[in-house]
Amino acid sequence: MVVLQPLKKHMKKPIILYIIFASLLFGIKASAYDTTFVYGVTVDDISGLTNVVNALNRHDKKVTVRIVFDEWMPATYYQNAVNQIYDSSYIMGELLDSYVMSEYSLAQYVARSNEYLSLLGSKVYIWEIGNEINGEWLGTTSSVVAKMDTAYKIFKAAGKKTALTLYYNKDCWENPLNEMFRWVNTNVPSHMKTGLDYVWLSYWEDDCNGLQPNWQVVIDSVGKIFPNAKIGIGECGTSDTSKKTLYVNKYYGIQVNHPRYVGGCFWWYYRQDCVPYTKPLWTVINNAMNNIILPVSGENETELPTQYMLFQNYPNPFNAGTVIRYQLPMVSDVYIAVYDVSGKNVKTLVNEHKTAGTYSVYFDGSKLPSGTYFMRMIVNEGKEYSSVKTIILLK
Repeated sequence: MVVLQPLKKHMKKPIILYIIFASLLFGIKASAYDTTFVYGVTVDDISGLTNVVNALNRHDKKVTVRIVFDEWMPATYYQNAVNQIYDSSYIMGELLDSYVMSEYSLAQYVARSNEYLSLLGSKVYIWEIGNEINGEWLGTTSSVVAKMDTAYKIFKAAGKKTALTLYYNKDCWENPLNEMFRWVNTNVPSHMKTGLDYVWLSYWEDDCNGLQPNWQVVIDSVGKIFPNAKIGIGECGTSDTSKKTLYVNKYYGIQVNHPRYVGGCFWWYYRQDCVPYTKPLWTVINNAMNNIILPVSGENETELPTQYMLFQNYPNPFNAGTVIRYQLPMVSDVYIAVYDVSGKNVKTLVNEHKTAGTYSVYFDGSKLPSGTYFMRMIVNEGKEYSSVKTIILLK
C-alpha cells in the first residue's frame, strides 16, 4: 500500500490542539513539568473553548495541552486559549502541521518561529519544531531540513525544550528515501540528534494496511539515534467509529521497556470524540489513561514486584480489544495465551524469557465471536506460577 499523506490530515479544522497528559500534582506549572509519563490526545477545534477546557480538566491525569498552531494564523489568535489552558495544564506548541509545511518559505517559517516564541513562549513548555517531518507531502527535502533546523536553533537559543515528530511509515512510503529511519539518519543534523528533548512517532495503521509494529524494536532503534531524547507515540487515531475504542485501548496500552519511553499516543480525534466530556469515548480514554502501567525505574529496586501475578484484564467485558497485565519478581520464562471454552488456543500473547518487572500486553479479539474466553499464564513451565482468568468478549 502506498500512502503519501495520513488520512487524518484531510479532516482537520483550522485550529488544532494536541493534549499530553502527565502524572503530576494539579497546580504545578511548566517549570516543574513531569516527564515520567505522557498521555496524549488531540483537540482539533477550540470553538466552544469552555467545553474543551472542561473536558480536559475533568480527566484524572493532569493534562499537557499540545496546541498545533494552524497555518497563517497570528500568534495572538491563540493567546486566549493558551492562557485558559495554562491555568491548569502544561502546554506543548506545535509550530506548524506537516500538511501545510510546503506552503511556507524558510523566511516565513523563521518569522513564524520568532512571532510565536515572543508572544507565547513563557507559557509553552515544549516546542514541536517539525511535525511528521519525513512525510512525503512536506516539500523538497532540502527545504524541510532548513526549516526544521533553523526553528530548532531559534527555540534552543531561547532555552526552550524542543520536540520532533517522525512519521512511522514502514512499507507505506512511495519513495524509499522517505522511509523514517533512512530519512532521519540522512537528514537530521547531528546537533539535533543529540540535542532534541523529545522525539514523537506518528503512526496511522489504517494508512499502512493495518501493520502492527513491534514497538519495542522501533523505540529501541529510535533511542539509539536520539540518545538524549524522551520518546513516545506522537499521533494515532482512526475516523472509523467501529475501531475507536479498540484503538484507544491498544495504543494507550502499549508497553515498552526503554529508559526514555514516556508514552504519548495523542489521540487525534479528541475534539470530535470527547467534547463535551459526556460523550462515551471521553470515559474510554480516561479509563485507558488510568490503566497504564508506569515504567519501573531500574534505579529503584524497591519498586519491583515481589510476587508473580496475572491481573484481570481491562476492560472486561470488552468490545474487540483489552489489555492484560502481569508481573514477575525475577527473570522467568513466561507463557500467556487466550483459549475459547472448548480449550482451543485462539491467541498466544507471550512466549519468551522476561526480566523482573510489570508488563502489559494487548489482546485483539476483533476477529473472534462474542463469548467467554480464558487467559492463562504459566511461568517456568508451571513450576513457579500458573493462573487462569475469565475474560468476556461482547460485540
